[in-house]
Amino acid sequence: MKKVTPQPNWHKSWKYSYPYDLWEIYGDTSSNLGYVYAYANRFKQTLDLVQKIAKPGAKVLDVAAAQGNFSLSLAELGYEVTWNDLREELIDYVKLKWEHGQIHYVAGDIFTINFESLFDVILINEVIEHVAHPDQFLIKIAQMLKPGGYIIMSTPNGEYFRNRLPKFSNFTDTSQFETVQFQPDAEGHI
Repeated sequence: MKKVTPQPNWHKSWKYSYPYDLWEIYGDTSSNLGYVYAYANRFKQTLDLVQKIAKPGAKVLDVAAAQGNFSLSLAELGYEVTWNDLREELIDYVKLKWEHGQIHYVAGDIFTINFESLFDVILINEVIEHVAHPDQFLIKIAQMLKPGGYIIMSTPNGEYFRNRLPKFSNFTDTSQFETVQFQPDAEGHI
């Protein structure tokens, strides 16, 4: 994966994404050390798990892939990856970092996209905490999976000692969260 250099004419979402690349991919530990190490651990575990359950060439869908770090890394390992995110303008940012491997780009809301074929592996890393209806989201994801395929999901929320978020089961009607779902970063955690 190529390292990019920020440019003044970059789109706002690219400028927003770049500091995360510094921490997540380029290993900048000058600030936010806890985040850097926690992310590196989740990143490595995810790549290791994909390699255990699917051979190179397998079709992988990376949902809400943002700056494409999982997509790019898996493509470089030989997987056929489909990058997805709501923010279409991030496609060109991901392409700046691309070196080799097969990546398809499908921008849009995963609830409304109809793919032509099913996937061997679907990544939903750092996504579920941004969805107002996680039950419906998981049903939709499962419908895009080949029989015997795998869904890999992670969330930074977990049992983190500072986590003050309510549990999904505390709400009978989660539609109240629809106006804030799909927001990037911790401000969009539901």
